[in-house]
Amino acid sequence: MPAARPQSLPTTPVPLLGEDARFISETIRRFFGEDIVLRNISRDPERIAIHVETDREVSMEKYDCLGVLMTRIDRPIGIEVTRRGTRVHGDAKLAYRQGVILHSAR
Repeated sequence: MPAARPQSLPTTPVPLLGEDARFISETIRRFFGEDIVLRNISRDPERIAIHVETDREVSMEKYDCLGVLMTRIDRPIGIEVTRRGTRVHGDAKLAYRQGVILHSAR
């Protein structure tokens, strides 16, 4: 059995401010609706990572939304989208534990 590693300490996400935060929030709400919870999980100032929790079934909207975001923001952007009530994995789990809420309809 491999040796256990100590639990990693929580880190605060790099803040999204000003025009970038407003544009991201408006664009995400346009594609996924007003009933979303939008979280910032960016750990690197050179990259944007966001998590969207929605009630809708998600298919290609994620990629359409990412395309719109990339027209105005010149940093790499990662979007993780989960449907409420489903099991979360990877970055979505990190978002629930350490993410900063940018928009919440609840």
